[in-house]
Amino acid sequence: MELTRSKQKDGLQENEHFLRMLDRGIDDMEAGRELPLEDAFIKITELRDKRRDARV
Repeated sequence: MELTRSKQKDGLQENEHFLRMLDRGIDDMEAGRELPLEDAFIKITELRDKRRDARV
């Protein structure tokens, strides 16, 4: 029973986190703070590489 509540709580926290990220993304678009597609993919690659390097 407690495990089920824990999973539900985790799911709710994940949903809330996702909705906050979505809200920030929409705010950035409305404010004109967005990257061109090619630049965005370059930035994603850089961040992914940094994250991988930090794990090792």
